[in-house]
Parts: sequence; structure tokens; C-alpha cells
Amino acid sequence: MNDYREAGSASYEATPVDEILGVGMISESDRILQELTGEIRRLADRSEDLEAVNKRMHERVAALEGDLLRASLRPVIKALAELHGECHRHAQHVREIADTEPTLAFAEDFHTVSGRIEDILEGLGAVPIGTEIGDPFDRRLHQPCGTVTTDVEARHDRVSAVYHQGFRNIASEKPVIHAKVSVWKYLAP
Repeated sequence: MNDYREAGSASYEATPVDEILGVGMISESDRILQELTGEIRRLADRSEDLEAVNKRMHERVAALEGDLLRASLRPVIKALAELHGECHRHAQHVREIADTEPTLAFAEDFHTVSGRIEDILEGLGAVPIGTEIGDPFDRRLHQPCGTVTTDVEARHDRVSAVYHQGFRNIASEKPVIHAKVSVWKYLAP
């Protein structure tokens, strides 16, 4: 019996109970499962990062497409702005010299066409800046196309005539087309 106890005790000492029961040890399948779980978490985090980058890229592409569209429409907007100005000036001129009812009706036709052009420009995303005679000259909004001398000092560097209105993008204050104006310059008598 002694031999049994000795053999059993030797066996018992060589293999601890924890090792036999698997306490504190991770099986190979558990280790693989933990590694896979960690990899899935890293992939999910990376996927979220890539989705955020993709969203920013789509937003930037949309902004660039809008810029490209505005740039391609700029010549059309400029031509319409000039036509708008011509119609407005002709309507004003005909009203001033009108001596008959048909002539006044003709002036109103010019005014109506001017309004329709303004509506088209607004549909293209351009709204009038609203330059008026007497406004202070502002290089950010106005393009000077001539000067008019004046002996009234208060008029110096103010708009003396508007050849066509300026138009700005509906979403900003920056002009798409500058208002074409002449400017008073004071000359002392």
C-alpha cells in the first residue's frame, strides 16, 4: 500500500488540482475566440472611421459640384445681368420721355422683361445686390465704368449711375457679378 500512496502522492504533487480542473487556464478555443472578438472590434472601429471619411468626401464632392455649376453658369448670369440692366435703363428712359399711352405701355413692357430676367437669375441662385444712385462706392460690390465730376463734396465716391445691378450668390454676400456703376468725383470749384 505504501507504494500506492507514494505513487499517488507523487502523481498528485506533479499535477495540481487547478491544472486538472482547468481553473485559471484558457483553452485554445477560448483564446481564438478572444482574438477574433478583438479583431472584429478593431474592424468595426475602422469601418466607422472609413464611413466618416466617406461622408466627408461626399460632402466635399457635393460642394465642388456646386462650385463647378456656379462657375459654369457665371457667363450666363453675367449676360442676363447685363440684359437686366439694359431693360431697366430703357424702361426708365422711355418713362421719362413718354408722351403717349402706347409709349408708357412700352416702358412697362421693358420693366416686365426686367422683372422676369431677375426671376430667372434668382432661379439660378443669383439675387440682386440692390445698388442705388447715391450709395457709397464699394469695390467689393461695384465695378466702376466711369466717373462724373461734381461740385458737391458730399457726393464724392458715391454711385452716380447704375448700368446694371450686381448679383450675389443667394447663399453668400460675395457678388457673382459686380454692379456696373459710374462714380462721382468731387472737384473743388
